[in-house]
Amino acid sequence: MKTILIITVGGSHEPIVASAKQDGPNKPDFVHFLCSADWGKTKGSYMQVEGPGMVNKSHFSQAQPDLPNIITLAGLSAEQCEVHKIEHFDDLDECYLTSLRLMERLHQEHPDARLIADYTGGTKSMTAGLAAAALDDRACEIRLVAGLRQNTEKVTSGTHFARPAKVWNTQVERRMRSAQGLIERFDYAAAARLLEDTAANFASEETISQLQRWLTLCRAFDAWDRFEHGVARSLLQPYRSAFVPYAIFLDQVTDGEGYGFELVEDLLLNAKRRAAQRRFDDSVGRLYRAVELTAQVWLKTRHGIDAAHVDIKAVPEIMKARIDSARRETGPIKISLLLAWDVIAALPGDSLGAFFEPQRSKVMDFLTLRNFSLFAHGLRPITEHDYNKTTVFVEGFVQGAIDLGLAALGKKRKSILHQLPIKWE
Repeated sequence: MKTILIITVGGSHEPIVASAKQDGPNKPDFVHFLCSADWGKTKGSYMQVEGPGMVNKSHFSQAQPDLPNIITLAGLSAEQCEVHKIEHFDDLDECYLTSLRLMERLHQEHPDARLIADYTGGTKSMTAGLAAAALDDRACEIRLVAGLRQNTEKVTSGTHFARPAKVWNTQVERRMRSAQGLIERFDYAAAARLLEDTAANFASEETISQLQRWLTLCRAFDAWDRFEHGVARSLLQPYRSAFVPYAIFLDQVTDGEGYGFELVEDLLLNAKRRAAQRRFDDSVGRLYRAVELTAQVWLKTRHGIDAAHVDIKAVPEIMKARIDSARRETGPIKISLLLAWDVIAALPGDSLGAFFEPQRSKVMDFLTLRNFSLFAHGLRPITEHDYNKTTVFVEGFVQGAIDLGLAALGKKRKSILHQLPIKWE
């Protein structure tokens, strides 16, 4: 495997030479020197690298340079190195972008090469820019040249050696912060992918436990977000004590021993999550399903009518003609959202029917909006204005129907379902 060194240059030549000429598995096959360059005065640290004649001092007290350039001192040929001149060497933006673009170029030209970034020399902006770019690159190793210090000013000559920079925990912290941003917009799947990559490449003894917890929780709530409640329940089990209300809800959904409308309330919260991501068509689709499922649950629970397999004998006489018209040549009779609610309204003394009847026109307005959307039967996307105009009514309608249904059935919630969490320790 080819090893490519990227190193910032400035100050003493010794650590640069030590890094460029080391032997063993870390010996570079090619060196890219990032140097300062003052174009107006034709000077800068690039002169230390490729300047003619004597351009480096064997000791800082020397009056005049007495050593050749770094390329010569490191025993490199012209085919083994490249010099990059940074004109604005105190501009962190330029130093960072120069470093990052070089890494991107090298990944394209040498996809199997090992990249090492050494930030020992150079201006503060140059070293900070290279280190930051290497952290963001993820595949680039980071190291620096150290040595014996007898004072705070300078490393003792001849004691230089290259060593890896300990950045694993830094990499984990940076990526966990990025994952937190994804979690806060309910993108648990993307956060999980980021954490999987982090665990595979940067986990240490100090961070593996926290990474494992975060990764499992992201997977659990991603499964929940996709309505895979059994998977979510299993994944959440080790951390149940920290998420008791959520665990109770999952128990009710998976065991079928709850109050009957759990999935409806889950749909309402799922719709809010899609809206938070500005996916308004998805959100309205879930609101539609919540209105429909409320009717289906009520018909089945209260009246024994299966909306997907209607027994014509069980519906009120006034509705039989409409129900019969929904019959196909083969297969069971299935009724739509509006027809299901109209059946409820036709049932004598039904509290949800009485609740629905005066709000039928508003439900119709919502259905019209949904049906003309691109995700349903039309070509018009749902806008934020559309969503805001309808969501308050739909949520209020569904929640009101559930409350009336629970009261009529004499049931109570074991716990209140809140929005999925976006922060945890």
